Amino acid sequence: MDETATNPDRNDRRLRLILGFVLLPAVVGALAVGVAMGGQNTGIFDGDPPGWASNLGLVLVILGVIVEVAAVVWVVRTGRYRSARHSPLIGLSWSRRRRLDRQVRRDAPEADEDPGLLVETAKQFVNQRYFAVLCAGLLMTTVGQVFVGFAPFHAVIGGLLLVLWVVLIVSVVRNARRGEAFLRAHPDLRGR
Repeated sequence: MDETATNPDRNDRRLRLILGFVLLPAVVGALAVGVAMGGQNTGIFDGDPPGWASNLGLVLVILGVIVEVAAVVWVVRTGRYRSARHSPLIGLSWSRRRRLDRQVRRDAPEADEDPGLLVETAKQFVNQRYFAVLCAGLLMTTVGQVFVGFAPFHAVIGGLLLVLWVVLIVSVVRNARRGEAFLRAHPDLRGR
C-alpha cells in the first residue's frame, strides 16, 4: 500500500513544499518582473480581434453559458445534485475515500473492505457523469473568451483552462465507465 495515502502528515508536508518552492517563487518572480518593467504597457493584455474572431468568440461564450444553464437546470430537476446527500461516504475521511476510489478504479476490492462503501463509491462515479456536461459548457465559454480577448495573456490563460477542462471531462467519463465496470464485475457486493 502507498505510504503517502495512509500518512496525512506527509501529504501536508508535500503540499507545503509545493506551495513554498513552486508557487511562492512564481508570484515573487512575477512581481519582480512587473516592478522591473516599471508598470509600462507591454501589450500582452491588448487585443484587437478581427471580426470573425470576435463573432466566433461571442457565439461560443453564449453557447457555453446555455449549455451550463441547461445542465444546472437538468441536474436540479432530476435531483442529481442531492443524490449523494445521504451517502455513507460523507462521514469518511479524505484518505479513506481516496482508498475506496482507488479500489473501484482499479477494480481490485480489498478483502477487508466494506462492500457497501465500494458499491456506493462506484454508484457515485456513475451518477456524477453530468459533471462532464458542465465542464463542456465551461470549456466552450473559455474558448470563446480567448477569441473575444484575442491577446497573448488571454491565449495563455485560456490554454491553461482548456487543458484543465479537458482533463476533468476525460476523468469524469473514465471514472463513470470504471464505476459501471466495477458494478458489473462484482454483483455479489450489492447483496451484502
